[in-house]
This record gives sequence, C-alpha cells and structure tokens, in this order.
Amino acid sequence: MIRQTFVALTLLASALAAPANAELATWFEVEVAVFERPQSSSETWPEDKAPVKTSHTFDLLGPAMMPDLTSLTGALSECDPYSWQNQEPCPEPAAPQKPQLPSQLPNVVTSNLPGDPLLGKPFLLDDSELEFTAALNKLKRQGMKLKLHSVWKQPVYSRGNSQAYRLYSGNNFGERFFADGRLRPAQDSAFSQFDFSWPLVPYSAQTDPVWELDGWLRIYLNHFLYIDTKLQLREEIERPITRQLTAEEAEQSSLNSAVNDTLELATEQEQQVETEPFLSIIEMKQSRRVRSREVHYFDHPRLGMVVQIRRMPQPKAETEE
Repeated sequence: MIRQTFVALTLLASALAAPANAELATWFEVEVAVFERPQSSSETWPEDKAPVKTSHTFDLLGPAMMPDLTSLTGALSECDPYSWQNQEPCPEPAAPQKPQLPSQLPNVVTSNLPGDPLLGKPFLLDDSELEFTAALNKLKRQGMKLKLHSVWKQPVYSRGNSQAYRLYSGNNFGERFFADGRLRPAQDSAFSQFDFSWPLVPYSAQTDPVWELDGWLRIYLNHFLYIDTKLQLREEIERPITRQLTAEEAEQSSLNSAVNDTLELATEQEQQVETEPFLSIIEMKQSRRVRSREVHYFDHPRLGMVVQIRRMPQPKAETEE
C-alpha cells in the first residue's frame, strides 16, 4: 500500500513539473507551388515597398539548395598518406575559401535524406511525393512561370507556437542591388578584386543575397487549419530620377536656350530627368482558413500560390514488449 502511494505521488509530481505551455504537435505533409503570372502593361507597383522580414523564419529549403561543404573541404588533407616515409613536411592547410552564393536557385526543391518525425523537426521529401507536377505543366503552357515547388513534413501547433517557413528562389540580385531595390554603387575596378574585409567579418555581413522570390509561409491550428503568407517578387525595371546639372552643363544649357523670363523656368533647366535600374518589389500578403486534403489557390495579379496540407499518420514511438 505504501509503495503504491509513493508511485502515485511520484507520477503526480512529474505531471505537475511538466511545462504548462507544452503542446503536442499535429504532423502534416505540405506541398507548395509558387508561380509568376504574365505581366500586364497597365499594372504599376509602388517603389517604397519595404523588403519582407525573414529573420524570424525557419529555413528548410536552404540546406537542400545550398549545401554547406566547408566542413568537408576542411577535413580533406592535402598530405600524402605515405609522406612520413620520405620525411616530407606536410604543407600548410589552405586558407578558408570565401563561400560563393549561387547566382540562381532551382525552382524545384526536394531531398532524398530521410527524416524522422519523432525528432520533432520538419524535413523535406523526395520527388516522388510531388503531386502538383501535372497541373503545373498545364499552367506553364498557359504562360505561367514556375518559381518554387517543394514538399515537406512539419509539425503544426497553435498560432502562438507556430513557426513561419521561409520560401525563396530564383535569381540572386545581390551583386547589383540592395534589398530595398536601390542600385549598388559601381566599385573601382582596381580594388574590386580584393576583399579587405575577409575573413574579419562573416560572409553574410559582406554581401547579402537578394532573391527574386522571397517571403514566408505559416500554418497553424485554431480548431481549423490556417495559412498566413507574405511573398515578394522582385523585378528589374527602369525608374525616372532627377539629377542636378553641373555648372558646366547648366551654362551650356543656358547658351543653347532662349533667355528665361522667370526664375521658375531657370530652376527647371538646372535639373535633368534620367532613368536608372531599380529592383521593384511586388508583394502578395494573404491569410486564409483551409481544410486538409483540399487544394487551395492564392491569387494575385502577378503571383499565384497553390498549397495542399495532407493528413499523415501521427508519429508514435515503438514500445518494447
């Protein structure tokens, strides 16, 4: 009797010691496809759109698109395995090479690495789990451009405990443009081949990538399934700018024009309208309640997204006999 009472008190204490906000996750299989619609000549987009914030997101696609091989290359020895017999010194290891980001990312992202839901971490699936391929081929024939197609398994929590997943692909405009769309200043060719900051600062602080498609997707449960998404498509355009004329240009303009009667006309002549490359941001931001197994379409004048959330067997640990 005393032993049973002790065991019961121990189990009760363990239950009370568990965190109050602990929440069991429900696992789903998620397939997402993002595509670009044909451009209409009548559409205009604001130039003051701020870049989407992705610091709070989880990058599930990056390891599959850009695997980090620095640890592998560092482990490879340049020494001859039999050099000790010749008493030849081992050469000094080469300096760490600056990692290079690709100029373009693939639009189909999958992985053959196995994942285990019991570990509690999301993981990508392989090509065989893609179910939108046939439908996307029809959209391509209609003029749509596929930007991203991927499928993964993830745990889904309530809104307060949910995690946003980053979605990005396409061209990397980071060499020419800042994230807000401004053109990077031209570098002096005599010094452009040298990088004086490497390796004093991390690579991410030197040149940040600016992806053609960037944003995030969040799925959460609140009696029903919900999807929040914010995606941005970057497009290179020419925007007009007003440049102040130099003293020589203003003097030449005055000689070639008639005498100005008003100060306003003289001021207008001191400015010249030109164009410069600019990276326009086209944004799609939507929130919707969805149902599992149904295919949901998020529409936009320039972007489209297809999402399906599929139920899957919930992970259970195997118990010994």
